Amino acid sequence: MHMVVPPIATNGERNAIDEGISVQGPGTVARRRLPALRRLAGGLALGGALALLAACNSTTPEADLGDAGALAVPPSSVTASSQFDQGGEARYCPKVTLREGTAILRKTIGSEVDYVANIADTTRDCRIVDGKLLMKIGVLGRITPGAVAQDRSVRLPIRVAVLRGNDVVYSELGQQSVAITRNGGAQTFTYVDESVLIDPAPTAGIVIFAGFDEGAPE
Repeated sequence: MHMVVPPIATNGERNAIDEGISVQGPGTVARRRLPALRRLAGGLALGGALALLAACNSTTPEADLGDAGALAVPPSSVTASSQFDQGGEARYCPKVTLREGTAILRKTIGSEVDYVANIADTTRDCRIVDGKLLMKIGVLGRITPGAVAQDRSVRLPIRVAVLRGNDVVYSELGQQSVAITRNGGAQTFTYVDESVLIDPAPTAGIVIFAGFDEGAPE
């Protein structure tokens, strides 16, 4: 199915992505392991993050990367993991990019802040399985309760989409549950989509997008 994807534009500020992520050229192995997400979580400075989050506006995308109602949460099965582990190293692993305005999600109740979630880093790992490029896309972020937050679990909408030129070759909207507590501190979360399977040729022009996606505004 062919989908035309307009860019998501919001008033939210874009969080910086780790500048260490780069696209490797042909003939080399490009691979970043997902455990790096967990190591990064311990190094994030809460004070700096809170200052950044306080300055951010609400994230309300003008358009999503697909029909959110028709997309399911990406599966996380033993079969998918086994296929990935048995695959061969990919010589090319496309970089992950955050669209402008999709790195921060701010929720309010009236004029008070309920919570603010932000994406701090992304990573990817690529294998060749049965002639296809199978990718694991990881997203690391944190959620900070606001003044009117209550003890509960919130579900963060995270979309991973792959474009080849102007064509969408993969798009999935998932949900990540994160517990927040009233008057509590920031909590980190990790979301992984391990079901990105595309034709590896041609690899040029492939871009991976990840970010919060609440769907089209009402």
